[in-house]
Amino acid sequence: MRTLVQYTDALSAAAKTLDLRAYDEALSGIINVGASAPREQVDAALERIRPLVETMPLSLGAMLARVAANLCLHGSDVTVLLPVFVERACHAMDNTFVFNMSWDQLIGRPVPRPAREHEAVPDMQRFVDVACRRGVAKDQAIELAEAWAFVGAWVQPVLFLAQYRPVRAALPQRERLTELVGVARRFVEQAHFLHGLLHVLDDEPLIVLHRETGRGFRLRLTGVGDHRQLHTLLAGLLIGPESPGRLPGRRPSDSELLAASFGEAIELDEPMTGTIILNDAAGERVWNGIPADIAAVDGVRVVVIDPPTVERSWKTARVYPYLEPGIEVEGELPAPEAAAWLSRCALPARVG
Repeated sequence: MRTLVQYTDALSAAAKTLDLRAYDEALSGIINVGASAPREQVDAALERIRPLVETMPLSLGAMLARVAANLCLHGSDVTVLLPVFVERACHAMDNTFVFNMSWDQLIGRPVPRPAREHEAVPDMQRFVDVACRRGVAKDQAIELAEAWAFVGAWVQPVLFLAQYRPVRAALPQRERLTELVGVARRFVEQAHFLHGLLHVLDDEPLIVLHRETGRGFRLRLTGVGDHRQLHTLLAGLLIGPESPGRLPGRRPSDSELLAASFGEAIELDEPMTGTIILNDAAGERVWNGIPADIAAVDGVRVVVIDPPTVERSWKTARVYPYLEPGIEVEGELPAPEAAAWLSRCALPARVG
């Protein structure tokens, strides 16, 4: 069997000669040996792959981008191709917006949603034909159509890698990426999930108050994907006699806590039922959304634990399979400080 570097050399040669069969064979070889290859081989392979990921048409390079993103996990620097992935994802989203506007002007509404693989071909061909008849250069029309069809495939590597904290810390062009994703999330599934990752809180202070007992805790939050996951992890950390917080109530089961943190299964066989209700300092329910949405008081996000007044169930324990969550209890607040924080928090705005 050939080495990883030999497969990447074969891939580069096949790409230059447009030998699609040899290209597919080399790519399959990379998939088969990449995870077990020595780190030095992975680093060398990624350097050989970089020019292809930078320059290949979006259609031909889509699968390579996904393979290369996975390969980054096995090298010495998980961020080595990150600037390339972010630039190509941004460019694809930009051109998708142009495609949508051009379709509206040239063909009319409704503008089709991005499709996958062969399902996109009829709309791509229709767009290119109409655009060329209206004076658009064929190369430009094809580039726009490919962006529309493959935008999700090029957002995917960023979505995958951004689940790892070093990548989130090193994201280039964050402002541009966030702005584009904020628009694309309406019609590109991968952009919808990337939007959440771009707003994940890392090393974020959090005050948690328990209204019934008047106790409070100072926590530090990292890598929690949404409010349902936050509910589960906070309940596991603070509720029940076996928890560090020892607050009254029912603690989630060990299997639920595992699924919400590091377990292989992120979809539960049976729905989990929430054991607490979270409200923010204004008394608004903390439910749909992400921790970054929680309102801050004097620069610190605050949630109040209240007993459940309505049963809420869900089966998705966590949104992102590779996002590593962490909630650290830095300490319990002195009683006067907890009381002061609670005095600034409104009662729940609604019961149900």
